[in-house]
Amino acid sequence: MASPTASTIRCNDSTEIPVEWVYPDAEDYEWVRDRGHWPQPLTPMEVWLRQHAWPGADRAWDEAGMEPPAIFHRFQLVGPFQYVRMTPYALDRMANMIPGYLAVAGRHGNVLRFWQQYCQPRIQRACDELAGTDASASLRPSAELWAYGFHQTFTSAALLGGANMRLTALLTEHAGDDATLMAYEVTQGGENASQDIDREIWELTAIARRTPIVKRTLEVQGESAALAALRKPPDAAAFVTAFDALVERHGSRSQGWDIALPTWREQPEAPLSLIRAQLASGGVSPDELEARSAARRREATERALAAVPPEKHAEFHAAVTELEGYVHVREGRAYWQMVLTGALRALLLRRGERLVQSGRIDRADDVLVLVPDDFEGDSKTDLRSLVVERRREWERWRQVVPPEVIGTSAEAPAAPEAAPDELRGAPASRGNVTGPARVLHGPEDVARLRPGDVLVCVMTTPAWTPLFSVAAGIITETGGALSHPAITAREYGIPAVVAVPRATTKIRDGQIVTIDGGAGIVSLHP
Repeated sequence: MASPTASTIRCNDSTEIPVEWVYPDAEDYEWVRDRGHWPQPLTPMEVWLRQHAWPGADRAWDEAGMEPPAIFHRFQLVGPFQYVRMTPYALDRMANMIPGYLAVAGRHGNVLRFWQQYCQPRIQRACDELAGTDASASLRPSAELWAYGFHQTFTSAALLGGANMRLTALLTEHAGDDATLMAYEVTQGGENASQDIDREIWELTAIARRTPIVKRTLEVQGESAALAALRKPPDAAAFVTAFDALVERHGSRSQGWDIALPTWREQPEAPLSLIRAQLASGGVSPDELEARSAARRREATERALAAVPPEKHAEFHAAVTELEGYVHVREGRAYWQMVLTGALRALLLRRGERLVQSGRIDRADDVLVLVPDDFEGDSKTDLRSLVVERRREWERWRQVVPPEVIGTSAEAPAAPEAAPDELRGAPASRGNVTGPARVLHGPEDVARLRPGDVLVCVMTTPAWTPLFSVAAGIITETGGALSHPAITAREYGIPAVVAVPRATTKIRDGQIVTIDGGAGIVSLHP
């Protein structure tokens, strides 16, 4: 195999970043910056991990007997920014991959059982191994193990994608432009990991609502002070016990895909802020949400069957059966990706604690701006000045705006012209709603969301799911019809428009907006 080629990428502020393309012909394809999962530049440690993780990723695909689709084969780094390939393989190559995908799904019965019987146990073992890894061990095997677990979630996505394409093709033939959204609507519903946690948040909110001391404390004190205060009065004991159990069950889950983000165990104020938000909103019970989701699925199925000729109904039902448990798999993947990220972060922080104890750094999370070559081996060098330099460099990267697209862009169809007072994105969840925009930039902002607000952000993470019972609608800058905010909005029955360029800067916090989730249009009011 030929060596990767190198070139330079110019950013909007004229900063030039040397780039080594991840494989020889990589610059011949279109790559899009993955702001939905990594909106901030990666830390030096995460860059290193990604550069050394590929053997684990390849092992995951080899063991499954699958060839990864182009989007998962390799990710491209441009300095500390990650890009994903959008140009698919040639049609003949994809056609040759399909029999292998069908064989894998067939061996397990369908994609849901492949996820439950094959992928999830391997991810769990990877998490357990990361949790049991000695903090002094070399980090290269852990990087590979992390990628091995992470790509188990991608193998299931590849099977889902193939099955969904077959359903969408059938619907497109008869339902036209509405086919893509309809394909997701007829497969929505059912139990999933994100809504399971939302139910736990709901139950804790119910305890808070009927316990005066808890309700009053959450209403008048900040999260940190409230948590400390609630541990004192006996009347709050039931709430505190249930809350601690929630953190024990899900505390290893990160709040995002970035290892720089803390877990709930490190920052229990995060789930407490979700309880506070639901306490203020009243919300809708999980049982009611499930009933509404099931009703919307029935309605979508009726629309699809009305569009598809009777002689193709059996084909339609077979395609839907193939996608049984679609949301369960999609949200289960996201949940375990957060757990894997949290497990890797915990290992790195254990290593950081050792460096703190030896006097080489001041804080455990300083290790995230270092790389193993800085501290592995026999050296006992004081690393504190290097940490200061690296943090300063990372802050500088945060001010850099890299191009959204690199490589060779495909010829995009002309987008419909938007009116001066509207923004256009991708339809994600049907419905219309008008309300004040609440622009959130991270988990630390969730307490600002109020009932009736339209949540505006770059991307939601599974840790934000309880906010969907508070928000009246969702607008994101990134994502598509199968992204986390799109899936979750459909489950909660609220309108959503995703992939709205620069939504967080074009929409003012508090500005009144109207969402048309079926058309993908956001109207801005003065």
